Amino acid sequence: MAQHRSDNQISMKILRAILTSALVLSANVAGSAVFLPPRTSDDVSNPHKGFMLWGTTFAADGGTDNFYGTRIFHVYVPWREVEPFDQSFDWSGFEQRHLAPIQAVYPDATFVLRLVADYPDGPASGISQYYSGGQLERDYPLFLEQAPFNIVGTDYTSCNGDGPGRAPAWNHPNMLTQMEQLIDAFAARYDGDARVTAIQIGLLGLWGEWHQTGCESLEPSSSTKQAIRDHYAQAFVQTPMQTRYPRATDVGNTEFGFHEDYFPSFTGACALFSPAMPLCDDSGDWNMEWAIANQSPGARDNWQQNPVSGESPLASQKNVWVSRQADIETLIRQYHFSVLGPAGKHEEPGFATALASIRRALGYNLHLDRLELPDPIHAGSPIPVTVALANTGSAPIYWQYELQLELVDTSGVTRWSTRFADDLRALHPGAPLTLQATALVPADLAPGTYSLRASLPARATNRPQIQLQSGGRDASGRVILGNVAVVAAELPLFAHGFE
Repeated sequence: MAQHRSDNQISMKILRAILTSALVLSANVAGSAVFLPPRTSDDVSNPHKGFMLWGTTFAADGGTDNFYGTRIFHVYVPWREVEPFDQSFDWSGFEQRHLAPIQAVYPDATFVLRLVADYPDGPASGISQYYSGGQLERDYPLFLEQAPFNIVGTDYTSCNGDGPGRAPAWNHPNMLTQMEQLIDAFAARYDGDARVTAIQIGLLGLWGEWHQTGCESLEPSSSTKQAIRDHYAQAFVQTPMQTRYPRATDVGNTEFGFHEDYFPSFTGACALFSPAMPLCDDSGDWNMEWAIANQSPGARDNWQQNPVSGESPLASQKNVWVSRQADIETLIRQYHFSVLGPAGKHEEPGFATALASIRRALGYNLHLDRLELPDPIHAGSPIPVTVALANTGSAPIYWQYELQLELVDTSGVTRWSTRFADDLRALHPGAPLTLQATALVPADLAPGTYSLRASLPARATNRPQIQLQSGGRDASGRVILGNVAVVAAELPLFAHGFE
């Protein structure tokens, strides 16, 4: 009897060895599915890139002409409107008056916001439409001029042709304290707000552009600029930031992006093109290239962290968007622009072909080039997934988006999804990114054939996704990679006690 048990044990061990060898062989020859979707260059309306329109007076104007599907709106934030009394902020009222009317028409709209305390000839622009109490040229609250703050304001008729207006004493100690408190409140409201494409480092000078050209005696000092610059950098840690100039005092050691509001005249070196861009002047720090090269060389790669935008207020500047389209796209790529506007050729109809090409050149263009996973997929088992992504645009994305994979059944219902935790802001132009992760398909997923689809949803909820520029997108913008087979969960090879 003892000998019989020994023979059985030997037989079971042999059988187990044979089955184990078979299992190893099966694992070694198990296949993998590789998907290689083709890249596309179609004109898609993706968030936080492309053209921007004036949005400050959207409600009063009854909307705005939008000829090219723009979803970014520039909105000034008048200090007088949002802080009528000391430390009493009306952000909700501001949003109801300025943001809500835009969102009612464009639910997926995003905003570029800029605080302003001196907007020349504000009544003509409509920026003062919600002021009360007279003195409409004053864009900062009256309490600043009253006791105990006693900050003096100065009326001006013209600053190099811009005016009239009223400038506060920027360098008064009480003024500095009040501005820092305003920035803190501004950040508490909007830092990390997924509706915001960028915050512009405004507040100081004409239009919040940190200069008082034509009225230099009223200009904020370098020490005031540095204090406000550093306070913005400290207060905003999530939302992309821009300042007007790459001047040493304006950007310092920060990673701020730039809004070049005289594009393309003050963008690059005049010798870059022949003939030079209209009104080109690269002889001082008003020119972006000159300021970077001569004052802030460390800021040349700031585009890797924060966006660059441009605006063309003059007809000659707007016209070269289409008459010299190739040169404009060269500037976009060389300086990594993501956005153009609010002023520009996109305010006019009839240029669809040229402007579609310019919009594609702006910002990011993301592709899913390769995806590999096991074939078939075993429900209930971890599956390794490798994905290769590329960016053929001019700039990275500056907001948090995640790669999502879905298995969709034959009726169009998503039965499983997973997201990669990787930070896609690292996907820079010309620098492909490979993602590797292990996903788990639930054990109760029914065996069958599923359509594998990929998308780039925002990490924030209720915000538009980025459409990958890869071939075969469905009506929801997801890339249809192909079919995969799911098989039932594997049962344990040996039952309990089988030895």
